[in-house]
Amino acid sequence: MSTPTEPVPSWSALPPDARLQLLDTAFLRVRNGCLIMPVLGLPGSAWLGALGLWPQSITLWWVAALSLAGVAWYVWRLWQRDRPRLAHTGDAALLAIWLRRVPALAAVYGALLMSVAACAGPGAPFEMRMAFLSGAMMVLAANATHQSAVLAVYQGFFLSGFAVTLLSVPYVFPEHWLYLLPMYLLFAVFFRNARISHQFFVRNVELSERFRAAKSEAEQALSVKNQFLATASHDLRQPVHAVGLLAESVALRNRDAALAGTLQDLRQGVQSLQWMCNALLDLSRIEAGAVQARLQPVALAPLLHEVTTLLGESARARGLALRLRLPPAGTRVQADPMLLRQCVVNLVHNALRYTQHGGVLLAVRRRAGHWQVEVWDTGPGVADEERERIFSPFAQSHTAPRAADDADDVGYGLGLAVVARCAELMEAPLGLASRLGRGSRFWLRLRSAAAGEAPRAAAPASAPQGSLHGRCLVVEDDPQATAGWQQLLQDWGVQVRCAADGAEALDLLAQGFAPQAILCDQRLRSGESGFALLQRLEALCPDAALAMVSGEWDSPALRQAEEEGYLVLRKPVAPEQLHALLRQWLCEGA
Repeated sequence: MSTPTEPVPSWSALPPDARLQLLDTAFLRVRNGCLIMPVLGLPGSAWLGALGLWPQSITLWWVAALSLAGVAWYVWRLWQRDRPRLAHTGDAALLAIWLRRVPALAAVYGALLMSVAACAGPGAPFEMRMAFLSGAMMVLAANATHQSAVLAVYQGFFLSGFAVTLLSVPYVFPEHWLYLLPMYLLFAVFFRNARISHQFFVRNVELSERFRAAKSEAEQALSVKNQFLATASHDLRQPVHAVGLLAESVALRNRDAALAGTLQDLRQGVQSLQWMCNALLDLSRIEAGAVQARLQPVALAPLLHEVTTLLGESARARGLALRLRLPPAGTRVQADPMLLRQCVVNLVHNALRYTQHGGVLLAVRRRAGHWQVEVWDTGPGVADEERERIFSPFAQSHTAPRAADDADDVGYGLGLAVVARCAELMEAPLGLASRLGRGSRFWLRLRSAAAGEAPRAAAPASAPQGSLHGRCLVVEDDPQATAGWQQLLQDWGVQVRCAADGAEALDLLAQGFAPQAILCDQRLRSGESGFALLQRLEALCPDAALAMVSGEWDSPALRQAEEEGYLVLRKPVAPEQLHALLRQWLCEGA
């Protein structure tokens, strides 16, 4: 059963941009035809000259053809001048003028083209007259395909050519014109083809406009989605940050062995939530184009060691072995250090999630002049039908079971999608090899850094948690986060004072509290700039170590702080990273 076709929209129903595009196509064909016509006339002129025939009408035809070529070029330059204005303003009056000019030029072109046989005259050989007429008709037929982008343009060209030919045929073929009249039925075929071609042009432009509209709607929807993800992840960061600090504090204070397993599950759940928040924000920033790769030499060994230290506790809590096989000393690759770290962390974390027994290996080996970072696991593997979509956001696995503490996770989540986007930004090939029931190997191939380039220093690795000694000032206006900071730092042995705004912080300093470390939230409810406050506190406590703490990523204040060399911690702050940082600061300041 055939489906009904959609009606072809009329010329007047097309948007101005579409009409402008079609007119441009038709005019280009008219201009090219006017410029090429004298070239096509050369063989016929040479033939006439060889026969010693050169009627004055041929000279006049050449003058007219060359003049028309010059006029066509000049009018085209005028069109090029007016076209940007038409595209920008959609001036209907100016467009109407051009819709008269171009068909008029096409009509002159058609008349001159079809008059070439008449200019040769009845004195030319019959074969020559037929060759001129047939050649002109072939050009007329060919233009039915391109000039018909605007049907009025081809109509002018067609009607003028048809009229000249019909009126001149008794003169050109005085003995045969009656027999040639049936040949003019071909003109109806030419015009029919022109109408079909015009419908094709209009339909094509309409589909292009639909595609552009759909693309614009999709981009707008993607922008809204990214904004939602960024906002949602930012709003989640504050309570997750507070819960993470409080959960760590409760676990340290616990003396009941029966609660140890439950508290460990709580810490793992909070960590999973932190990963989800980070992945949401990372993915939304990458898809919104807010992340650009800054390639530089990166030392692999310190970065990989940092990742295994960061995720080592998570592996131990799952009963898994996380092993590291380092490359030769001094190995460096060309990469963005933050994007590379994000890739490796997400790959290892994903391997830990899906591995129930055995372990995970993080290794580096040489491949075809590049360094290949590989993450091996002994998990369930990835089915062949899932490999194509495993790096898509929210892709779900129908075959891979998750670890018990990840029962709330959905499929492969966002981690691998973030890895794919980061690898694409660094132009680093990413791949997967897997066997069901045996495990998987994810790999990322990186270019080796040129010899002599200095490696980037790695961030301080997390250290095992233990007692700390020192003084810390925390500026935080959220009550839950303040309670988390205070309880956890006190449990670590740090003398901590919390202030809700700049006035309270300055009052604590006035009372004689001399902090060795200062942590200041970037966005305070009082309206103060956390960065400006941190700079004031730095002037009053020049020996203290300082850091900004924020749930945002791209605010101007944070960019300025990082550019000026201040440390910026993103919420939710991982307790083990915070402990390592304070251990370094307070030990150095002791």
